[in-house]
Amino acid sequence: MSEYRELFSDEAEHALLGAMLLDGELFDAITSQVSAADFHDPENAALFQTMIGCNAAGSPVDPVTLHDFAEYLPSGTRTLAYAAELARNTPSTANWKAYAKVVTERAVLRRLVDAADAVRELATENRPVAEIIASAQQAMADLRDLQTGEPDYKRLDDVIQHNIDVIDSKFNGHLESGLSTGLVDLDKLIRGLRKKTVTIVAGLPGSGKTTLGLQIAQHIACSGAGVGMVFSLEMPEEELGNRVLASIGGIDLRKLDDGQLQDDDWPRLTSAVSKITGKPLFISDKSGLTVARIRSIARQVQRTHGLDVVVIDYIGLIGSDGKAFNRTSELGKISTGIVNIAKELEVPVILLAQLNRDSTKRPGKKPIASDLRDSGQIEADAHCILLVHRDNDSEEGQNGVTELIMPKCRHAPVGSCLVQQQGQFARFVNFAGNREPSNEEVEMGRSFASQYRGKSR
Repeated sequence: MSEYRELFSDEAEHALLGAMLLDGELFDAITSQVSAADFHDPENAALFQTMIGCNAAGSPVDPVTLHDFAEYLPSGTRTLAYAAELARNTPSTANWKAYAKVVTERAVLRRLVDAADAVRELATENRPVAEIIASAQQAMADLRDLQTGEPDYKRLDDVIQHNIDVIDSKFNGHLESGLSTGLVDLDKLIRGLRKKTVTIVAGLPGSGKTTLGLQIAQHIACSGAGVGMVFSLEMPEEELGNRVLASIGGIDLRKLDDGQLQDDDWPRLTSAVSKITGKPLFISDKSGLTVARIRSIARQVQRTHGLDVVVIDYIGLIGSDGKAFNRTSELGKISTGIVNIAKELEVPVILLAQLNRDSTKRPGKKPIASDLRDSGQIEADAHCILLVHRDNDSEEGQNGVTELIMPKCRHAPVGSCLVQQQGQFARFVNFAGNREPSNEEVEMGRSFASQYRGKSR
């Protein structure tokens, strides 16, 4: 017996086709799991396709009706003789699931070999190694759904029953609607970070979007709510580390950068290190990562440690696969790819993005969703959009008062909330003042700065 598994099984293909011929009740079950492309032998693939055509024409599937539908197979063999022989030699229809499993598994193996051959061919060409690796990763990603064993559809009442169970768990306090960001008003606004969603956090340079994204992942990991993964395509890991220490410890970030800590800073630093040690927060500061590479790294983390939230800083720095016509088209593909990652890994993804400066020319200087730089596809793909706005020309903005504007959310009404940015500590805290804008100000779209009351803590 060969020590290597065969890439096909004529016996399993013959038995599966024979089972379909002997028991018409199996047609729908088998055709929902197996396709003509899964058959290695062209004759078997052709007969399977003929069966599908015959059934679609409203005829029962047996050797005679198949012969009437297509008299000959591609090799010239008579359909009647070939089908009759398969039916006669099939030992039992009871084992059709085992036959189908062998046929589909061998088909997956052949596709894996084909993918490997394609990568080998690329490796012999004069192409960058990074491009070859990305192509290999994409080839594997394209095969990821072949072995799920699950149908491509569900009964609606099954989905609803699951929803009822979830609603009941939430009502009884056993399940949260989504992961907490650590900021009370933001949690009320977005109603929690939800699985399989992409939340865009966008702002002008220096607005604090990186601080917000990192802080959310940090809160989830340090609070015990889950595992966080941060992709920082711009900021090096050393700077990320200092920001986390400053945020958790309440230490001036500039002191950490220049090492000039005061006596009372050391206990805070020790406490911060203690709080982060052992917590499941992972980072990657590799530049130019493509969507395929981000998916690969995130899957590694998920397999090894679990995964509950992904933060990517930021979309404009994600590398190209070289297949788009222009940068706008490229960012559109990247945006859609990130949505697919969120669904595939079943985690919320926080994707940071830049805003153009059109908002600075408007009265009130407030950004809107269309200010997202370079791609309307980003706006279309996002489940939730948060725009980080701080008016540095106002007293409140200079004191760190920041408005998080949510112009789009698929599971909550649009709105906004205020948070307090503490830049020296690289963090946001809950806003301590009051905000009660008049109707006139709302209608005019002017700044709410005059309604802010109370000083920040």
